[in-house]
Amino acid sequence: MTVFFTCIILIGSGLVLFALILMLFEKKRLHDYRDDLLEKKENLIRVIEDAEELITEMNRFADYTVTQLEEKNDALMKTIAEADLRIEQMKSFNINDAQVDSPAIYNESSVSQIIEEEKTDANDLSVAPRKSKVLTFDLKRREIIKLAKSGLSSTEIARLLNCGKGEIELISRMAGN
Repeated sequence: MTVFFTCIILIGSGLVLFALILMLFEKKRLHDYRDDLLEKKENLIRVIEDAEELITEMNRFADYTVTQLEEKNDALMKTIAEADLRIEQMKSFNINDAQVDSPAIYNESSVSQIIEEEKTDANDLSVAPRKSKVLTFDLKRREIIKLAKSGLSSTEIARLLNCGKGEIELISRMAGN
Protein backbone atom coordinates (compact mmCIF):
# COMPACT_ATOMS: atom_id res chain seq x y z
CA MET A 1 0.00 0.00 0.00
CA THR A 2 2.88 2.34 0.51
CA VAL A 3 3.61 2.00 -3.19
CA PHE A 4 0.08 3.07 -3.95
CA PHE A 5 0.33 6.17 -1.79
CA THR A 6 3.73 6.98 -3.21
CA CYS A 7 2.33 6.78 -6.74
CA ILE A 8 -0.59 9.00 -5.83
CA ILE A 9 1.78 11.53 -4.25
CA LEU A 10 4.00 11.49 -7.37
CA ILE A 11 0.98 11.88 -9.66
CA GLY A 12 -0.32 14.73 -7.48
CA SER A 13 3.09 16.42 -7.50
CA GLY A 14 3.22 16.05 -11.29
CA LEU A 15 -0.22 17.63 -11.63
CA VAL A 16 0.79 20.53 -9.38
CA LEU A 17 3.98 21.03 -11.40
CA PHE A 18 1.99 20.87 -14.67
CA ALA A 19 -0.52 23.40 -13.25
CA LEU A 20 2.37 25.75 -12.30
CA ILE A 21 3.81 25.50 -15.82
CA LEU A 22 0.36 26.29 -17.32
CA MET A 23 0.05 29.28 -14.98
CA LEU A 24 3.44 30.60 -16.12
CA PHE A 25 2.40 30.32 -19.81
CA GLU A 26 -0.90 32.03 -19.02
CA LYS A 27 0.96 34.84 -17.28
CA LYS A 28 3.23 35.20 -20.30
CA ARG A 29 0.18 35.35 -22.61
CA LEU A 30 -1.36 38.06 -20.45
CA HIS A 31 1.86 40.04 -20.72
CA ASP A 32 1.74 39.70 -24.53
CA TYR A 33 -1.80 41.09 -24.53
CA ARG A 34 -0.63 44.11 -22.60
CA ASP A 35 2.14 44.75 -25.14
CA ASP A 36 -0.39 44.36 -27.98
CA LEU A 37 -2.71 46.81 -26.28
CA LEU A 38 0.09 49.37 -25.90
CA GLU A 39 1.07 48.95 -29.56
CA LYS A 40 -2.53 49.30 -30.69
CA LYS A 41 -2.95 52.37 -28.50
CA GLU A 42 0.10 53.99 -30.13
CA ASN A 43 -1.22 53.09 -33.59
CA LEU A 44 -4.59 54.59 -32.72
CA ILE A 45 -2.94 57.80 -31.51
CA ARG A 46 -0.99 58.05 -34.80
CA VAL A 47 -4.16 57.47 -36.82
CA ILE A 48 -5.99 60.17 -34.86
CA GLU A 49 -3.12 62.63 -35.41
CA ASP A 50 -3.10 61.82 -39.14
CA ALA A 51 -6.88 62.26 -39.27
CA GLU A 52 -6.61 65.66 -37.58
CA GLU A 53 -3.93 66.70 -40.06
CA LEU A 54 -6.11 65.49 -42.92
CA ILE A 55 -9.07 67.47 -41.57
CA THR A 56 -7.01 70.67 -41.39
CA GLU A 57 -5.79 70.09 -44.97
CA MET A 58 -9.37 69.50 -46.13
CA ASN A 59 -10.51 72.69 -44.38
CA ARG A 60 -7.74 74.67 -46.11
CA PHE A 61 -8.68 73.17 -49.48
CA ALA A 62 -12.37 73.90 -48.87
CA ASP A 63 -11.51 77.53 -48.06
CA TYR A 64 -9.43 77.76 -51.23
CA THR A 65 -12.23 76.20 -53.30
CA VAL A 66 -14.84 78.54 -51.86
CA THR A 67 -12.59 81.53 -52.56
CA GLN A 68 -12.05 80.42 -56.15
CA LEU A 69 -15.78 79.81 -56.66
CA GLU A 70 -16.61 83.26 -55.29
CA GLU A 71 -14.07 84.87 -57.63
CA LYS A 72 -15.41 82.97 -60.64
CA ASN A 73 -18.97 83.80 -59.64
CA ASP A 74 -18.11 87.51 -59.39
CA ALA A 75 -16.43 87.41 -62.80
CA LEU A 76 -19.44 85.59 -64.26
CA MET A 77 -21.87 88.11 -62.77
CA LYS A 78 -19.81 90.98 -64.24
CA THR A 79 -19.83 89.27 -67.64
CA ILE A 80 -23.58 88.72 -67.46
CA ALA A 81 -24.12 92.35 -66.51
CA GLU A 82 -21.97 93.46 -69.46
CA ALA A 83 -23.87 91.13 -71.79
CA ASP A 84 -27.21 92.48 -70.55
CA LEU A 85 -25.96 96.02 -71.11
CA ARG A 86 -24.85 95.16 -74.64
CA ILE A 87 -28.17 93.49 -75.38
CA GLU A 88 -30.00 96.60 -74.22
CA GLN A 89 -27.73 98.75 -76.40
CA MET A 90 -28.38 96.51 -79.39
CA LYS A 91 -32.13 96.69 -78.79
CA SER A 92 -31.95 100.47 -78.73
CA PHE A 93 -30.47 100.60 -82.24
CA ASN A 94 -32.88 100.94 -85.12
CA ILE A 95 -32.63 97.69 -87.02
CA ASN A 96 -34.28 97.36 -90.40
CA ASP A 97 -37.27 95.04 -89.84
CA ALA A 98 -36.94 93.53 -93.30
CA GLN A 99 -33.48 92.22 -92.52
CA VAL A 100 -34.47 90.81 -89.16
CA ASP A 101 -37.76 89.23 -90.19
CA SER A 102 -36.74 87.78 -93.54
CA PRO A 103 -36.15 84.05 -93.14
CA ALA A 104 -33.52 82.33 -95.23
CA ILE A 105 -35.15 80.17 -97.92
CA TYR A 106 -33.02 77.51 -99.54
CA ASN A 107 -34.62 76.67 -102.82
CA GLU A 108 -33.45 77.00 -106.40
CA SER A 109 -35.27 80.27 -107.05
CA SER A 110 -33.66 82.03 -104.08
CA VAL A 111 -30.22 80.70 -105.02
CA SER A 112 -30.63 81.82 -108.62
CA GLN A 113 -31.79 85.25 -107.41
CA ILE A 114 -28.65 85.55 -105.28
CA ILE A 115 -26.50 84.51 -108.23
CA GLU A 116 -28.11 87.15 -110.44
CA GLU A 117 -27.58 89.82 -107.80
CA GLU A 118 -23.98 88.77 -107.39
CA LYS A 119 -23.31 88.87 -111.15
CA THR A 120 -23.84 92.59 -111.01
CA ASP A 121 -21.38 92.84 -108.11
CA ALA A 122 -18.85 90.38 -109.62
CA ASN A 123 -16.70 93.15 -111.06
CA ASP A 124 -16.56 94.98 -107.73
CA LEU A 125 -14.05 92.93 -105.70
CA SER A 126 -12.40 95.97 -104.13
CA VAL A 127 -13.90 95.16 -100.72
CA ALA A 128 -12.26 91.95 -99.49
CA PRO A 129 -13.82 90.27 -96.48
CA ARG A 130 -11.85 90.27 -93.27
CA LYS A 131 -10.77 87.14 -91.49
CA SER A 132 -13.01 87.43 -88.39
CA LYS A 133 -16.06 88.86 -90.12
CA VAL A 134 -19.34 88.03 -88.39
CA LEU A 135 -22.23 87.68 -90.82
CA THR A 136 -25.84 86.61 -90.56
CA PHE A 137 -26.49 83.34 -92.32
CA ASP A 138 -28.21 84.93 -95.34
CA LEU A 139 -25.34 87.38 -95.82
CA LYS A 140 -22.83 84.61 -95.25
CA ARG A 141 -24.54 82.48 -97.89
CA ARG A 142 -24.44 85.33 -100.40
CA GLU A 143 -20.78 85.99 -99.61
CA ILE A 144 -19.92 82.29 -100.04
CA ILE A 145 -21.65 82.15 -103.43
CA LYS A 146 -19.92 85.36 -104.51
CA LEU A 147 -16.46 84.12 -103.48
CA ALA A 148 -17.04 80.69 -105.02
CA LYS A 149 -18.03 82.33 -108.31
CA SER A 150 -14.86 84.43 -108.19
CA GLY A 151 -12.81 81.21 -108.17
CA LEU A 152 -11.66 80.87 -104.54
CA SER A 153 -11.39 77.36 -103.11
CA SER A 154 -13.59 76.24 -100.24
CA THR A 155 -10.60 76.24 -97.88
CA GLU A 156 -9.77 79.86 -98.71
CA ILE A 157 -13.41 80.90 -98.31
CA ALA A 158 -13.60 79.08 -94.96
CA ARG A 159 -10.53 80.99 -93.73
CA LEU A 160 -11.85 84.32 -94.94
CA LEU A 161 -15.34 83.94 -93.48
CA ASN A 162 -14.29 81.98 -90.38
CA CYS A 163 -16.69 79.09 -90.95
CA GLY A 164 -16.54 75.37 -91.75
CA LYS A 165 -15.27 73.99 -95.04
CA GLY A 166 -18.20 71.54 -95.22
CA GLU A 167 -20.67 74.40 -94.90
CA ILE A 168 -18.89 76.24 -97.74
CA GLU A 169 -19.00 73.18 -100.00
CA LEU A 170 -22.68 72.55 -99.25
CA ILE A 171 -23.74 76.10 -100.05
CA SER A 172 -21.55 76.12 -103.20
CA ARG A 173 -23.18 72.91 -104.43
CA MET A 174 -26.63 74.33 -103.73
CA ALA A 175 -25.74 77.34 -105.88
CA GLY A 176 -24.63 75.04 -108.69
CA ASN A 177 -20.84 75.63 -108.49
